[in-house]
Amino acid sequence: MNRRFVILMYHSINDVRCPYIYPDNIVSIDNFKRQITYLASKMRVVSLSQLIEYIESGADLPDKVVSITFDDGYLDFYTKAYPILKEYGVPCTLFPITSLLDSGESKWEDLLAYMINKSKADKLKINLDGKMEIYDISSQLVKLDVIRRLNAKLVSLSEKAKRKVLSDIELQTGFSDQKIQVTITWNELEILKRNNLIDIGCHTHTHQRLSGLSLNEAIEEISTSKEKLEKFLGKPCYNFAYPIGKRRDFNKPLKDLLKSMGFKAACTTIPGTVSKNTDLYELRRISVPNNASYIFKCSLIGIALQRG
Repeated sequence: MNRRFVILMYHSINDVRCPYIYPDNIVSIDNFKRQITYLASKMRVVSLSQLIEYIESGADLPDKVVSITFDDGYLDFYTKAYPILKEYGVPCTLFPITSLLDSGESKWEDLLAYMINKSKADKLKINLDGKMEIYDISSQLVKLDVIRRLNAKLVSLSEKAKRKVLSDIELQTGFSDQKIQVTITWNELEILKRNNLIDIGCHTHTHQRLSGLSLNEAIEEISTSKEKLEKFLGKPCYNFAYPIGKRRDFNKPLKDLLKSMGFKAACTTIPGTVSKNTDLYELRRISVPNNASYIFKCSLIGIALQRG
């Protein structure tokens, strides 16, 4: 029987009103604990590496298998999620962005959320592709919509163009870096690496969309991350997660590159399940909803319910 199983994808475990994290990346602390309680009691949670071994062997997996992954390396993984995972003995794979491990700074979409959330201005004027766009940010409700809309537009821009827009927003809002630690550093990673429940994978050095880079630039992004992590961990990194991770964000040359660099598998953010016939360099995942009832249980059978 060719059973299908789910790889769950988390980002941040925090207060859903947290102003300095992109809102759709957050699962509340209470919901996360309920989810892990359910997974520990009702499912067979295996590490991503163990799941990959099952797929490589071609053997049928046991019933109710699920793997857990965390992208980007938010500090709240260490402060909020890690204690709960330890309490229940649940393994997971963490994909940190290595350029942020020196400083604990935020990613660009989190900085975008912070600047808009904290702004006292009523409007934003943004020049995108030579066209001036005006956004109403006069209330918290409309701010949430603007953060999502701008994120969708900025994600496809080059790093230079993206930074230009962020600089314009900084000038208009009066806010820039939130001056607090948002992602883990090498200090937290030092503690995490000692626990066998936590596996560390590569997520590139600066979290750029790889398909938008030259092959040499992509090699630099991946190899820098891999070398830094392997030197720090004292062992190979076999698992990879594509930044952004949609269909347009990777291609066959990138998959071939990962194979040549010694990676055994790569995770996407394309919704779906995995089986023993799955392409290991296109592992589909389900983004975990901020919910601990039927919506979450739907995700465990590979149904991704979209935010309305």
